[in-house]
Amino acid sequence: MRPNPSGQVVFYLTVLLAAVATASGVLASVLAVFRMLTMLTKMEMIPHSHFGMSGSIRSHMLVYTVVIASVLAVFFDLSRIASLGAFFYLVVDMTIHWGVWKNLKSEIGANGLVILSAFFFDAVVLIAFSGMKLQSDPWIVAIAAVAIVMVFIALRFYLGQWIAPREDADQSTRQNNTKQVLD
Repeated sequence: MRPNPSGQVVFYLTVLLAAVATASGVLASVLAVFRMLTMLTKMEMIPHSHFGMSGSIRSHMLVYTVVIASVLAVFFDLSRIASLGAFFYLVVDMTIHWGVWKNLKSEIGANGLVILSAFFFDAVVLIAFSGMKLQSDPWIVAIAAVAIVMVFIALRFYLGQWIAPREDADQSTRQNNTKQVLD
């Protein structure tokens, strides 16, 4: 029985396509994260250190993003990285919902019931996910809890208070400031 040469070509093309898709997905994620970190650094929401590197904040944030992602990839397998991401996402999403409900609901015309429902459903998912992970991988739950508490403590220390001071600036000034940071 002779091997099918067209089958091997298709196999190698599939492998090549999968490698290109993976590389482009990783690149897109890295670019999105480092751009967000650059924006938050320019807004002085996160601290920045040059660590002796030359160049702009953007290049520093790219290096930091790649180094942190590499460290995560070395110490955790993909399922644990995904679990950490899920824990952080849910906590951030709940924090945003709570902040909008508490501080911006009337300013932006948001429906409080919708916001609180989203908060509640995030909490249900977080509790269920935590329960599942406690049974299958309790270490990742502990690592996530410690990391999230450390982030809140670092924010408290860096910002000096739990809620950033609100400016009395009107909406157009805020939009101009945001546009300047993004440019």
